[in-house]
Amino acid sequence: MDATSSQAVPVSEVTPVEVEPLDVKGRRRANGRSGGRSKAARPKGGSAVAGNGRGGGGRGGETPAGEGRSKLTVTQANPLALSRQEMGILSKRLLVLALSDVTRDDSDLEPIRITAWEFAQLFNIKGKSIYSRIEESARELLEQTVQIKEPNGDWVMFQWVSEARYEGGQGGKGHMACIELKIHDKLKPYLLQLRRDFSIIPTDQLLSFESFNSMRLFEVLYTASYAGERPHLTFDVDDLKLRLGLDGKYERFKDFRYVLDRAQEEFKRYTCLTFTYEAAKVGRKFQRVSFHILKNDVFKPRIRLPASLAKRIPRPQDKERMLKELQALDALREIGWAQDGERTVQRFGAERVLRIVDYARKLQARAEAAGRPIYNLPGFVNSLLAQGVEPPEEEQAHAQSPAALTREEARAIASSILDGYHQARKRVAQSAWDALTPDNRELVHTLMQATLHRFTLERIGAEGWSGPLYETKRLDVMASHGFVVFPQHLKDVEGYVSTLDLLAEYPEGAREMIRAELEEAS
Repeated sequence: MDATSSQAVPVSEVTPVEVEPLDVKGRRRANGRSGGRSKAARPKGGSAVAGNGRGGGGRGGETPAGEGRSKLTVTQANPLALSRQEMGILSKRLLVLALSDVTRDDSDLEPIRITAWEFAQLFNIKGKSIYSRIEESARELLEQTVQIKEPNGDWVMFQWVSEARYEGGQGGKGHMACIELKIHDKLKPYLLQLRRDFSIIPTDQLLSFESFNSMRLFEVLYTASYAGERPHLTFDVDDLKLRLGLDGKYERFKDFRYVLDRAQEEFKRYTCLTFTYEAAKVGRKFQRVSFHILKNDVFKPRIRLPASLAKRIPRPQDKERMLKELQALDALREIGWAQDGERTVQRFGAERVLRIVDYARKLQARAEAAGRPIYNLPGFVNSLLAQGVEPPEEEQAHAQSPAALTREEARAIASSILDGYHQARKRVAQSAWDALTPDNRELVHTLMQATLHRFTLERIGAEGWSGPLYETKRLDVMASHGFVVFPQHLKDVEGYVSTLDLLAEYPEGAREMIRAELEEAS
């Protein structure tokens, strides 16, 4: 579908999220390539995109949600999902199968084994060519690199896999040819022990794509849009091509439309998201492309996966992990959890769910003793999980010296608390903004123009009415004019600190120092 004939919401009526380019600031691209960094774009809600592990939704074809569908997913940190990648479609499918067997609660990257029969059945590869094609895909994975943007603005590049072993199945009856992959250890920070800023993408939807470019665009849009929760995204055209491994290709935008139009059709048929897009020129060149992301209520993945496919080399930790998951489900049931418990445990991890439920029970007991009972314990637990709150380590609290903190230490703690407070308020404000009609959004912008200082408006205008300054001032105007209502614990810093009991682990003298720094910084 051509962008000009699509039903995209005009750019003038929305405020798209600006996805930060991968290019290293201050450096020019050479030969159509850049440093391939992949820092996740900061959403207007505060934390990095797609984070906190949102998963896919929608109904799969004619099947109600969740019935007859594989639960295999690819869970990865947002910088990895938004990085620069380039490889063939079979290599990407092999990689997706391998990553589907890694969970964010794993402590190590174990070798992963995929049989040639499974690979052939999934992708309809017939005859003896399967052996040469799986060997070719594994070889390409060994040669291809991923380029990831680091928090300090630099980028790091390394291979996807450090070792690939092919076993020919010569051991007699019952032995099948298989490929064994060892994911590169450098990917551990982007796959293991993830607590925030990660995405959970359904494997069957990823594997249904017929082209690498469409598959990569799905990863990028799914991650950057919070699985469709943020409906409007804007990319620099060259930056989007860089993420898809197309830098230096499709120089004319009308040729790049072919990639977008093909992906548009595959999204609609196979995935929980659909999109329309609109390109905008700067001068004579199409410089930016805006996407309108929609939830797809009816779709049918082309690939049908069993409940478990890629097999780990057996590990004793698996039994312990399953026991923890059952304990976490029991803990949620005991507090009256009304949501999908299995999805909650998958999203936040069994260990974290157990810690947060235990911590919330302790806070409930303290609040009741102080005459301020917490009536909705499940809702309180959900807030703690969603906001990334971690309970203080009791062992550290007991071992901590009663000696007073230095002023620098108190200032650093106060700064961390204020950052969490402001990020939480931004998330609430972003949700309120997303719920506004176009007319009300225009009214908010009019109020900003009428109430903000001219110099502030000039700075916001120079940044294209986006970025941190715009978001902060928009939040202020929305709050002062009743467009957003904050929950009790986010109305002021004192309520935030007391409700979450953030200073419980510190001795009284240290608490006073931190409170003083909070008051001064506020």
